[in-house]
Amino acid sequence: MTLLRCEQTERGVVALFENGARNEGDLLIGADGIRSTVRRQYAPQIFPRYAGYVAWRGIVEESQIPSQTRATRLQDMVFCLPDGELAFSIPIAGDGAGHRRCMFVWFRPADFDTTLRDWCTDATGVCHGDSIPPPLIRKEVVADLHLAARRLLAPQLAELVAGARQPILSAIFDLETTHMTFGRAALVGDAAFVARPHVGTSVTKAAQDAWALADELAKEGDVGAALALYERRRKPAGSELVARGRRLGEHLEPGGAGLRPPIDALLGEYGPGGIGEWPSTV
Repeated sequence: MTLLRCEQTERGVVALFENGARNEGDLLIGADGIRSTVRRQYAPQIFPRYAGYVAWRGIVEESQIPSQTRATRLQDMVFCLPDGELAFSIPIAGDGAGHRRCMFVWFRPADFDTTLRDWCTDATGVCHGDSIPPPLIRKEVVADLHLAARRLLAPQLAELVAGARQPILSAIFDLETTHMTFGRAALVGDAAFVARPHVGTSVTKAAQDAWALADELAKEGDVGAALALYERRRKPAGSELVARGRRLGEHLEPGGAGLRPPIDALLGEYGPGGIGEWPSTV
């Protein structure tokens, strides 16, 4: 069902749905993602911010990877850093039958009103906004992606881009809420904070939010007191992840030339591996 809004009383909260249903409870948990209806109701001034670049992603089967480079790409992350861009590959565990795969991610600049809209327009001329179902990406857009890969990327990564049967396009956004709780409503996961994918912790962050919320509700007899403790516990962590994602992606933003951290620092902090030591002193 589609949530329209919620209404609160001293004793509870009512969720009102598009089909006319009304559900009442002690607490409403907004786990409704980056476009959260709950957040939009209580904090309409908070909305996703486009970072100025996109991620092209794809998965390639082991059999499509040249034998001379297969071992490296199925065991290690491989990075390539063209000016103003970033590409890397990540090995994917086997499916149980011994078939392995490799995923690539390629961050590329894209003006929101021109390039991104063009890439999100299908063969019939319909623009799908800031995203598009992968099967609807035009053939000429994919062909241009392959040409750019051969021109800009190391051969090992260009081969992966060319071998992906169905590339996926994702515009990069981030979001930072000012509050995680509003009376008897609480935000968790991407409804509250969206960190750029460079930090590699989105699923973990959502799980930690849920764990902390359940923990505080179990300890406290009062819902309001539990939610206050939950926000105090999780808001700093969400803000830190958003800040870290922005730092790691700053050099990819328009006008970000020269802002890239030293390569050893960038690679050391990329993904969740360096989160315990962040912010870096390098």
